[in-house]
Amino acid sequence: MVYPSLLVSLAVAALVIVLLRSRRSRRGRGLPLPPGPKPLPFLGNLLDIPKEQPWVTYRDWAEQYGDIVGLQLPGDQLLIILHSHQAAIDLLDKRSATYSDRPKSVVVDLLGLSWNTPLVPYGEEWRRTRRASGQHFTPKVVSKHYPLLTQEVQRFLRLLRAEPARLRELMEFSFAAIMLKAMYGIEITPEDPKYVSLLHDALEAPIEALLPGSFLVEYIPVLRYVPAWVPGAGFQKKFARWRGLITDFLNLPFADAKQAWLRGEGYHSATHEMLEEISRANLSEAEAADEERVARIGAANAYAAGADSTFSTLLSFFMAMAMYPEVQRKAQAELDAVIGPNRLPEHGDRESLPYVNAVAKEALRWQNAVPLGIVHRSMADDEYNGYFLPEGTLVFTNIWSVAIMHDPKIYPNPDVFEPERYLKNGVLNPDAPNPNDIVFGYGRRICLGRYLADASLFLNVASVLHVFKITPPLDANGQPKKVGVKMSTGFLSHPSGFDCTIAPRSPSAEAMLRE
Repeated sequence: MVYPSLLVSLAVAALVIVLLRSRRSRRGRGLPLPPGPKPLPFLGNLLDIPKEQPWVTYRDWAEQYGDIVGLQLPGDQLLIILHSHQAAIDLLDKRSATYSDRPKSVVVDLLGLSWNTPLVPYGEEWRRTRRASGQHFTPKVVSKHYPLLTQEVQRFLRLLRAEPARLRELMEFSFAAIMLKAMYGIEITPEDPKYVSLLHDALEAPIEALLPGSFLVEYIPVLRYVPAWVPGAGFQKKFARWRGLITDFLNLPFADAKQAWLRGEGYHSATHEMLEEISRANLSEAEAADEERVARIGAANAYAAGADSTFSTLLSFFMAMAMYPEVQRKAQAELDAVIGPNRLPEHGDRESLPYVNAVAKEALRWQNAVPLGIVHRSMADDEYNGYFLPEGTLVFTNIWSVAIMHDPKIYPNPDVFEPERYLKNGVLNPDAPNPNDIVFGYGRRICLGRYLADASLFLNVASVLHVFKITPPLDANGQPKKVGVKMSTGFLSHPSGFDCTIAPRSPSAEAMLRE
């Protein structure tokens, strides 16, 4: 019989081997490493990494150690957490040639996500697959998706009126429907949830697994070879299930889109465009197959990113409206004055709705969908603010933290949902700190879908507020329940444990929903 002590023995052996192979001191050029909690022998700060909402603990460390917090991990590995927008700009933007890499990740390999462009190391493969995704969402091109956005937002409103208790499910369906049609030309209905379920289940993997400290195998890679039947190695079964889901997520929608394209059927999607481009090129069979592989990855990247991060932000918006009725009233007064009672908002109304725009911006800032961003890796020795940052340093940006999105010096009363912080004299203040400059990442790794996400968020916020009233649910005595902020822990963070009541706010709104 094999006991859990085997895992401990393997872990210790791996640590010893790694330490023996360390190539250099972690101090260079006479400079210290960034400060942080005191590391333990062999394990470093591995046991200090919190399991629940680590961005909160990292914020507390920043108050003690400064804007750059350093953690030492097994294998002579330095991880730093940035807690200021300026530090993120200085390193990830201005020095993007050094800080655009991703670490080689055992967890990513075990998930079967090595193809996913945001996780691919910097290089030619990254450039090719990123272009395959990004060419469909540039500022010049993104407007072609506005009719599809409008159509799906209006369908979401009708579905929500009929079944307001299914808010989360209907939001998942709506965003999945937008990206499936835009990327693959696949049209779905709520009664045919094949791809919505696949998306939900496949995204469960990175949400849980990519949060630092979630799995010990990330820091002790030899554990990947421990069989699943060994006590303590149950993670192997979980990863096996996730790999199957992610493989289907990558391949099944693309296969359906290709079959429709071959038949000359379906909505002219991004996949159709890429397949036509490949067919017109003078390529060998092997070259065409490789280009098709890149196209498949590009479509899956956009499908995943577009369907989930905006979902979290919009869910936070619903939570905020239940908590801040005065914000809802102000936004609806603006909508009544600009849009009127006989139609729904459109993208062309955006400049005339400064307060609604401010509500959307505050939804991005208030509770971040990706609180720690995605890890960067340095490709050369560097120094910053008197600290030595050796090649291979891992860099997280605590987007949520006190020094960025919740810094009271930048955003007074940061825990309060306050759209007025972006306004001056009744119009959007161009000098106000803009959450859009932070939440979509930095440098060469900035989110390619940010323009579509921004347009989708605005149209959803404006349309929901124009036709619905969002209130706290009532208790047994008919009194409003208190709605408080509670966010899930994970690479992607969602509001959890809150409920609200959603109903048409006027007879004219009811009529528009019926029509």
